[in-house]
Amino acid sequence: MDKMILIVDDELGIRELLRECLEDEGYIVKLAENALEADKIVKEHRFDLILMDVWLPDMDGVSLFKRFLSNGIITPVIMMSGHASITSALEAIRIGARDFLEKPLSLSKLLPLVDKHILKEHVNNDGVLEDVSEIITLDLNSPLKGIKENLERRYFLYHMNKYRGNITKIAEVSGVDRAHLYRKFKTLGIKIK
Repeated sequence: MDKMILIVDDELGIRELLRECLEDEGYIVKLAENALEADKIVKEHRFDLILMDVWLPDMDGVSLFKRFLSNGIITPVIMMSGHASITSALEAIRIGARDFLEKPLSLSKLLPLVDKHILKEHVNNDGVLEDVSEIITLDLNSPLKGIKENLERRYFLYHMNKYRGNITKIAEVSGVDRAHLYRKFKTLGIKIK
């Protein structure tokens, strides 16, 4: 199965350069120039990796990434920026971005990162990841509370995707009553479909 990558960047030159390089490496590439387009495209396709600029014309990339996560999209993301502050980079990594690249992009750095972070899990016919061990990475230098929240968020997003938002089933498999589960989702910023 061919791996598909979404590039979200408002600069046409960067989108085209990345598309050309990644297609030469054998990847299928889709492009979005803003958050609205990206949001629409991720609902239509299942991506193995997303390369996303921090600064987009209609919404910042970190907020768009948070939206993806709250909607159950657990695709690995590499954030990119030429103007990002260290705060933006840390926030992106804290919420689960796999990496952060500074512009101007170095293809000698980009291509190995893409190969490293692209999903290797097999997606079954129901669109459910059969093995999530690859997507759960822990930064042991982070505070324990942040690690716990990140792990819980990914755990519940996985089950939201697997059971298509069936709260009763998710409560059953996670051993949590429904009322507590609703509160947990609200705390973790997970939207119930």
